[in-house]
Formats: sequence, C-alpha cells, structure tokens
Amino acid sequence: MTIPRLGAAALAAALFISTGCATKGDLRNLRFEMRGLTARQDSILVVLARQNAVTQDTLRRQTDQLFEIRGDVTRQLRRILDELVTLRELTGQNQRTIAAVRDQLEGLRRVAAAPGGGFMREPDELSGEVAASGAAEAMYNAAVDQQQRGSLTTAQRAFEDFLRQYPNHVLAPEARFYLADGLERQDRLQDAIAAFSQIAELHPTAPRVPDAFYRVGLMHQLLGNRQEAVRFLERVVNTYPDSPAAALARERVQEIR
Repeated sequence: MTIPRLGAAALAAALFISTGCATKGDLRNLRFEMRGLTARQDSILVVLARQNAVTQDTLRRQTDQLFEIRGDVTRQLRRILDELVTLRELTGQNQRTIAAVRDQLEGLRRVAAAPGGGFMREPDELSGEVAASGAAEAMYNAAVDQQQRGSLTTAQRAFEDFLRQYPNHVLAPEARFYLADGLERQDRLQDAIAAFSQIAELHPTAPRVPDAFYRVGLMHQLLGNRQEAVRFLERVVNTYPDSPAAALARERVQEIR
C-alpha cells in the first residue's frame, strides 16, 4: 500500500511542474512527503525481513525437533523388537528344558515299569531316584524362572505339570503357592482362592499355609467379602500366631473393622 501512495505523490509533483502551478513551498512539501513515504516503506521492509527470518528459524527448529522425535521413536521400536526377540529365545529355551525334563521322566517311568525281582533295591534303582529328584527340581526351577520373568501362562502350565508328576514332592507346597500367586496376578481371584486353599488341604503342615490363608483373606477383602476376609485373617492370627503372616493379618483385621 505504501508504493501506490509514493507513486501518487510523484504523479502529483509531475502534474504541478507540468502545469506550472507549483510553488516552491508545494515542491518542498512534496519532497518531504515523498521522503516520509520512502522511510515508512523501508521500515516496513525491515520489519517484514525480520519476521521472515524469525519464521525461517522457527521452521528450522521444528524440523530439527521432528527429526529428533522420529529418531527416538525408531530407536524405541528397535529396542522393543530386540527385547521381543530375546524373550522368544528365552521362552524357547525354557520350553526345551521342560520338554527335556519330561523326556527324562518318561524314560525313568519306563525303567521303573520294567519287570524286576527281589525286595532289595539295586544301585541302579537308587541312582534312578536321585535322577528323578534332580529332574523334579529342574522342572520346578524352570517354572519359577518363567514366573519371575512374567510369563505367567507358561509358568502356570509348568507348575501344573510338576504337580501332576510330583504331587507329594517336598517342593509341592511351594509350587502350589506360586501357581496360586500367578492366578491372582492374572486377576483370576476365585481360582487363586481355590488354589491357595488347596495348600492347607493337601499340605496342612507346610510352612506356606499361614501365608496362603493370609492371601485368601486379602482377596476376599478385594471381592467385598468382609466376613470371609476377617475369618481367614483371624485364622492366621489364632492358629499361627508366631508366623510372619500373623502380624500382617492382625493389622489388616483392625483396618477392616
């Protein structure tokens, strides 16, 4: 808009001069106006140039930030893919370990089923029992490893296989506790309650019994079964007063009431 005004002033000056009607004062005023218009035009151009520079800097910064974000996302995706590959490898290794243990157990069962005579236990029989005990511990440890890694479904199957093959093993109460814990972590509270309760039913003298009752009480509280929660927690306090779970159960009962 400033350029047309400047052109109009120049045109007016030319008309004044051509008609011979312009005075010296008029010419001086026109020159002042033209200088003012030129100065304003220069100021506007300077402002526009500054705004253009700021815009270019802003665009450059945003472009750099976009590239950085893309790089971060790419690195995160690559790390996630690497972790998935590692998890698959670990899962495959554990599954192979469990399969190997099963094969060993199957071979031991076939050996035990073979006909033999006498009542005395041969050295091979004793070594077979030792091997079976080692296989049971290996199977249990593989299941615990899966549980600690967060592979709850795989761990659940492994513990169930262990309990089917070794229902009376010294590690059976611990296996049942881990199994119930995994069910609770999957929000299968009713199944977890049943699994924890089986520990007291099948292994009444196991050290895990008070802990199992305490966990049952907590889950009943989560489900809104206040009376059942208090009943199991008080059972821990009254029946196992010296257990670590008793102090926790006593505090929980006070909170509920």
